Amino acid sequence: MRCALSELTLRYKAIMASIPPSWRIRMKDSFEYQIYIGCNDSQLHTEIVSEAELKDMVSRYFERIHMDFSLLSLKGSYLYENGWYITEDTLCINIIGNSSLNIKGIVRGLSMYMNQKCCLIVRKPLKTDFC
Repeated sequence: MRCALSELTLRYKAIMASIPPSWRIRMKDSFEYQIYIGCNDSQLHTEIVSEAELKDMVSRYFERIHMDFSLLSLKGSYLYENGWYITEDTLCINIIGNSSLNIKGIVRGLSMYMNQKCCLIVRKPLKTDFC
């Protein structure tokens, strides 16, 4: 087994050495931001517009600020401070960009736009390239 692994390592190194440097993928440091936002209105605790309308609102918001994004539909739950537990449709917005993005400012604007009390932001470092 150990001998086979060494052989594979040598083959891999030989293949990589044969690839011209201009063909090698140069990955850029980047970040993935995931924004989770519930579809229920923060005061009424129910959806007052359909999920399709909310997706359209989010799309228009990001078009207005010229931001690349992806949008996913999910089901999520939230426990309020008063003990009330609610399950609601949730939108997950993925943004891939550099660390200079003012993501909290973007999310505050989106939260106000959709009348939400808060949103969850997840930030992950990653390497990106377009092929």
